[in-house]
Amino acid sequence: MRDANGRARRDKAIGRSLALVAVCVLCCACATTRYTQSRIEAVPPDVKGHAGSRASVEIEGLKIRIESLDRTPVGQAFPQLALRVAFEPRELGYSFDPGQVVLRDGKGGEWRASGGEYRPLYPGAQFDLWFDAAVTLEDQADLVLGGLARGPKPLAPVTLRVGRRAGRSYDRLYWLEAIGYVLSAAAYAP
Repeated sequence: MRDANGRARRDKAIGRSLALVAVCVLCCACATTRYTQSRIEAVPPDVKGHAGSRASVEIEGLKIRIESLDRTPVGQAFPQLALRVAFEPRELGYSFDPGQVVLRDGKGGEWRASGGEYRPLYPGAQFDLWFDAAVTLEDQADLVLGGLARGPKPLAPVTLRVGRRAGRSYDRLYWLEAIGYVLSAAAYAP
């Protein structure tokens, strides 16, 4: 009798150990995607700000956030450059003309974003800018952020360096499923 109880406990312990190993393997599993995305490579030294796939600068009390919208999986053609520009003015009176934003590549090409007239800026105002050009992993381009004004006075354009970077995103993490397995195993254990 004693030998049968010991064997049953050992079998149960082995079963639980195997379940724990399976849960640990599932916890480490995740689905990833490799992608490329445009990136603000450099911010001018005379402007407060930082660079990345999201960049922010501040010009005469106007905070500007620029975010890349052109993420694409590796292996697919590079899309047109697409950026979202969001504004946080510290006071009313600023305006922006998206048609004066220019993308210049190193080969002499120049593209303008669609727009055409000054629009007043309020906290949270944002504009999506599309250019009929793509920035590749090997190329860099200059984004000339013009069309900014404070009242009737135009602000000096700011030139930002735009490039493209490769990355990896975690699309799905299986840790929640692993927790579910542990809880279900614990519920059925005597």
